[in-house]
Amino acid sequence: MGIILNLKSRALEGQANTLLTSYSSNLIEELDWYRRRSEHLARIYDLHKRLSGKLDLASMVDAFSVWLMPHMRHELVAYRNVSRNREHMVCSVHGPRRQELLDFAQRFLSERPVVGCGSCSERQDLRYCFVDLNPDGVMEGVLTLHRASPETELVLAPFLGEVAAELRGPLERALAYEDLYDQARRDHLTGLVNRRVFTERLEQELSKAQRYGSPLALAGLDLDHFKAINDRMGHGEGDIALRQVARALSGMIRDTDLLARVGGDEFSLILPNTDQANAFHLLERLCQSVADLGIQAPGARKLGVSIGLACWEHGESIDDFMNRVDAALYRAKAAGRSQVSM
Repeated sequence: MGIILNLKSRALEGQANTLLTSYSSNLIEELDWYRRRSEHLARIYDLHKRLSGKLDLASMVDAFSVWLMPHMRHELVAYRNVSRNREHMVCSVHGPRRQELLDFAQRFLSERPVVGCGSCSERQDLRYCFVDLNPDGVMEGVLTLHRASPETELVLAPFLGEVAAELRGPLERALAYEDLYDQARRDHLTGLVNRRVFTERLEQELSKAQRYGSPLALAGLDLDHFKAINDRMGHGEGDIALRQVARALSGMIRDTDLLARVGGDEFSLILPNTDQANAFHLLERLCQSVADLGIQAPGARKLGVSIGLACWEHGESIDDFMNRVDAALYRAKAAGRSQVSM
């Protein structure tokens, strides 16, 4: 009887030890899960803390790259949103390799990227991770280029996916901020920059001309017979005419020039590094381009544009410069309109 009781006692002791071992193992696993989760939440908190003070897209992607570096060594981070035509890349290397990485990322993102991690076929020493941030089918994603091994990526890919998901809110905030900023600086009807941007740019170009002695031309443009379009055809047709004129003028100037809508039917044009002869030649072509639109209200003369031109003189103030442009514009109007006056 004693032997039987002793055997039962040992069996119960063995079961207890098994249960205790299993409990201890589960407890250790659970504590380890909480530890890892706590560390992850701390990283996410630090990420949002870094992004909270950033307003524009470029600053936000740059801050994300800096935050990511200790957790995932990389050479490039790129973000692209096709529907909103926004993109920014930050590369941590220099020299010829930098341009190679930027070119590769540009080509990679120009196609429909494969979500996940893989080897770059063009560069065997380089691997990529791409995370799609938009489940609705419109391409919006984050790309990283790095040197990690495929084995390391088994850990990196889920980590990057979870972290990148945290970017959607801040990135949307940055895009919305840039949209509002752009709207505040553009004319909603024509899409041209407004008077505020024109004034800022003119001050910058005057400073450059003063410093380097480069030529600077400024033109004021005022549409002729535009009032007849509004009065006889309605303001809707007037708005259409303004958009047509803005497109025609924009298509004939350089990227370095600045065309602004500064009033109802008034425009201003800054021509950096342009002397009087070249400016005059361009403005005559602009006059003709408006006439070629063939916009005309019933019983009125065809829409045209009068242009006043002035070239900056050394030491001249911005107010005197603009006053000379206004005086030239009045002379163009008085001389019969649809012409350029200097």
